[in-house]
This record gives sequence, structure tokens and C-alpha cells, in this order.
Amino acid sequence: MNNAAIKETWDGTPKGAMRVFLENDMWALAKVSQLGKMDVTPELVSKYTQASLDQIDKIARESYPLYQVTENSDIVLHAEGPGAEHNKPTLTSLNWLTYTAEKNIRSLISATLDLFCVTDGKNIAKNADLRLSGIAPGSIFIGLKLDIPPLPYFPEVGDIREKLIGTAKRLPMLARFIGDEGLEPGIREAEQDPALRDAALLSLLNFSPTGRRGIHTLNISSREHGGVSLSQRERVVLYNVFRRPKIETLLSGSFSGEVRAADLDKERFHLRASDGTMIRCVMQAMKKDQAKNILGNLCRVSGKYDVNNNGQPRLLYVERLEPIEPLI
Repeated sequence: MNNAAIKETWDGTPKGAMRVFLENDMWALAKVSQLGKMDVTPELVSKYTQASLDQIDKIARESYPLYQVTENSDIVLHAEGPGAEHNKPTLTSLNWLTYTAEKNIRSLISATLDLFCVTDGKNIAKNADLRLSGIAPGSIFIGLKLDIPPLPYFPEVGDIREKLIGTAKRLPMLARFIGDEGLEPGIREAEQDPALRDAALLSLLNFSPTGRRGIHTLNISSREHGGVSLSQRERVVLYNVFRRPKIETLLSGSFSGEVRAADLDKERFHLRASDGTMIRCVMQAMKKDQAKNILGNLCRVSGKYDVNNNGQPRLLYVERLEPIEPLI
């Protein structure tokens, strides 16, 4: 039995692997005996069987757990570093990985829902059922499965649940546009909505390890888009991108609306404009009191903004913010 035949008959399970290896051994021994080249003794059968059992043991301990993780996950995270030693990761590293994964994915879900104008996106994200679909040896491999509760269908958006899961799965694809000194030009075509692109890149920044938790690199992958490694280099590049965005080629304008969400750590809030458009606003050095005062209130924001492929304003770098007094 050749390698091609083995590949065709193995179903990916340890039991299937055992069957294939033993069948292969028996076929080889029978062929040797038939040609009269060797006496098939019990000792010879034992020798061949032991070799197969060693391979099966390796598959059961290493390959099969990883197979289960990749098959049952929307996203797979693979951490490497001194805190992620094979079979003996530190609890600090494992806790960082699971905490970061949960916080990051929930934040991405919340931001995406809000940008799709879905009411109560924060609570939906909070109640999303995020499952650890498996842990495999070989540094730390963990799989994440996103179970989003049923959401209403919006004709202009489509199936939001699928878009949410798709946004998470697309993170590895967008990570490939992180260059040595900035973002590669093709990222605008890869994600044409500037607001969603900004939210996804912030998620990648948060996934990029600092090295302080014993993790030096974090590979993020999905079956649809493969895998990409994030390290301190990508973290520095993304940090600089957000601190010094290129706004010279953007449009200038002012928009009025209600502030829907504010995130001080990310210096961002969402503005629901009077025409129903949701605009993601970036306001550097936003103070806590300022965020508290504008949340839920009417404001006018001015600055440089980027549009999606339909020409709608989606991402605005705030240069001026003015509260609007409600009419009595």
C-alpha cells in the first residue's frame, strides 16, 4: 500500500490510523512472503506491528488533537515562546491567551454590530457563546468557535451572523497586509469598509503579543484564509499606524448625530448621523469626562473622513467636537 492509498483510506481518526497502519503492515508482509524473499515469523510480525504502534501513538498524542481543533474551530490561535513550552505551558501564558481571545472577539463583535446599526450590539456580544473547541500540544494551540444568537435580517446588510463570523475568520487575511513600516496598499481592496477595517486592525493589534507574558509569537488562522504570525514587530507597526494615520488624502467634512458608543482605551466612538449612517470616529487623547458627557448625546464632529465603496462616510478622524444642545 503506497502513501496515496493511505491518504485515501484514513478517515482522520486514531482508530482509522490504526487500521490503515496494520493493514499496510499485513499487506507488506504478505507480499514479501508471497515472493519468497523472507520467512514471515511471529518475531517479524511483532517488529512491524510495534513500529506501527509507535506511529499511531505519535498521531494520537500530536496530530489528532490538532486535527480536532482545526476541524471544529472558526479561529485557531497558536502561541509560541518560553511560556508556551510543549505540553507544559505556564498558567500565566495560557490565561493571557484565553482572556485576550475572549475580550478581543467580543469587542470585535460589538463594534461590528454597532457599525451595522444593530441595536444593543454590546449586550449581544456579551451574550455570544464563545467556545473553546480544543487545546492541542505543540506550544499552545487553542480553537475558538463562535456561536452567535439569532439576529434579525437586514436587506442592506444580509445575514449579520454570517458576517460577524466571517469578519473574525478574515483576520489572518488582513494581517498579511501588515508591512515592515506600515500597511500594504492592497488592504483597502481586501476590506473596502474603512470602519470595519479599523475595527479588525485594532483586533490584530490586541492579539499581537508584547512578550511580557512568555509568548513571543501568536499565529492566528482560519480554514478559509490560512495562518499568519503576529509578534512584537506587527504590534509596533500597527501601533504607529494608529498613532500617525495618513489623513492627507481623505475628505474633509462635518457630521451631526448621536454618540452611540465610546471606548477610551481605543480612542474611538460611533456616531449615528442624522441620515442613519453609522460613522466610526477616532479622537486621540479623548478624556474620560469628555467621553462620559458625549455618550448618548447629540454632537457635531468635524475632520478628515474615509468612505466605503458606496461613497458613505465610515471612518472620521476628529479635529473638532461640539455638543449640540437639544431643542426644548
